[in-house]
Amino acid sequence: MQSLRELQKTAANQPGYLGDQNSLSHDDECCELVNVFAFDSRKNLKKWESSDARKRHLAELDAHPQETANNIQFDELAPLLNPKVHISKVEIVLILIFWIVAIGAILGYVADLLLPATIPDLARTVLLVSVNVVLISYIFLPWSTKLLTRVKARATKMARKT
Repeated sequence: MQSLRELQKTAANQPGYLGDQNSLSHDDECCELVNVFAFDSRKNLKKWESSDARKRHLAELDAHPQETANNIQFDELAPLLNPKVHISKVEIVLILIFWIVAIGAILGYVADLLLPATIPDLARTVLLVSVNVVLISYIFLPWSTKLLTRVKARATKMARKT
């Protein structure tokens, strides 16, 4: 904790320093400390990241027993907050559009084969839309998002290895 306080004191003397936030969590097996430094610009953040004082303090902190140390920027905090890869709203909308069109076409074809021609158009449309919504909501959207999450996680892992 003394090493961390010294790192924070050094950061406070850097140009553009806005503050820092600590999060310390304990459980039976380990202790996790997350420290986030805020700077007023990316330029000042880069200066802080490349400073010899920061490197010296981090080397001192790294000397303490630990499994891993992650030094990442604010825009890369998602792995600290949740180890899963998140899917953006745009990706969800694209998945929904795909399934609406694909399942809608398949259901329309199946309805032409199975439903009697005497069913009114409105009833047929309500039935097809209802089945489409149920299939997408309970089967295809959850499956697609899990698949996309796995693909993005693998891509992230491969990118970190290179």
